[in-house]
Amino acid sequence: MVTHPFRDCVIKTDYSGFFSVSLKAKKTYSPTKSMGLAVSLSETRLPQGDSRQAGAPPEVKVTRLPRGSRGLTSYGKRLVVGSVNLLEQRHGKHNLVFHTATLPTDDPALKIHVLKKSKEILKYWRKVLARLLERVGLPREDLVIVLELQKRGAIHFHTVFPTRYSRGRYAFSLDQLDVAWRRALTAVIPALKTVDFSKSCRTERIRKSAGRYLAKYLSKGVFKFSADFSITWYSVGNHLKERLKELEQTLCLSVRRDFDFSVLARVLVNSKLAWCLDYFVLDGAVRSLFGYFDYRCLNFIDQLFQSVVSVNSWVG
Repeated sequence: MVTHPFRDCVIKTDYSGFFSVSLKAKKTYSPTKSMGLAVSLSETRLPQGDSRQAGAPPEVKVTRLPRGSRGLTSYGKRLVVGSVNLLEQRHGKHNLVFHTATLPTDDPALKIHVLKKSKEILKYWRKVLARLLERVGLPREDLVIVLELQKRGAIHFHTVFPTRYSRGRYAFSLDQLDVAWRRALTAVIPALKTVDFSKSCRTERIRKSAGRYLAKYLSKGVFKFSADFSITWYSVGNHLKERLKELEQTLCLSVRRDFDFSVLARVLVNSKLAWCLDYFVLDGAVRSLFGYFDYRCLNFIDQLFQSVVSVNSWVG
């Protein structure tokens, strides 16, 4: 059998500042071979009602875990951060607000109930906040909400949305946001109507990158969470999702079979093009390198492509 000296390589970037350089998986074919049967004819008869063919392996039932039961996925993180980056590009970071609403109770039973009702809470909070934005003439769909479960058990709902900031004041007050949060939460969880909401909300101005600001909070949460029920961790508008898909970039090229991902990682780190690099290893071999870059670097994928080409031509 002749081994081809090259492998297909795929470079991908998205607007969250995430990139990957991966070798395409080899297609394996298993031709059907004629095999002699070492059983008698009577042993090949199937029970009545069994539609499987004789000699077929028993069916394995795969039990799927509830959606979101293990925490916010890496895709969810990239979607949330990428959406916030879009809002920063559209409105400017100084016109964005980072709002944190804390669940105002330490009751373990209520916390579990809130997680079970996370989809309804996110939906209703988005609806109430969108009306508030529309009332002051701001776009109602430019909202990104993400749920954070901290190690100490606190539940936070982080929201990034546009506002107008003039003479030390926002377009609406923190009291208005407090009332809106209480209305949204108690509409889904009526048991919280008797709870004190006076210190449950905090609003901050974003002074640096909005995406990194949110990513910092997401990294503090417990995302290796396991539950036996579904949890919705974020809410992002469809128009933001569609725009992110349009901004995804993909390049393909051929590299040597012995392409050295560690050399590529050193090149990216030394040139300060990327950070937080990691590898995906399969069957003892590195199949992918991934990490993060500054999403505002519009020609990053071209620089990454040139780096891959230079490493591919390097001979140790």
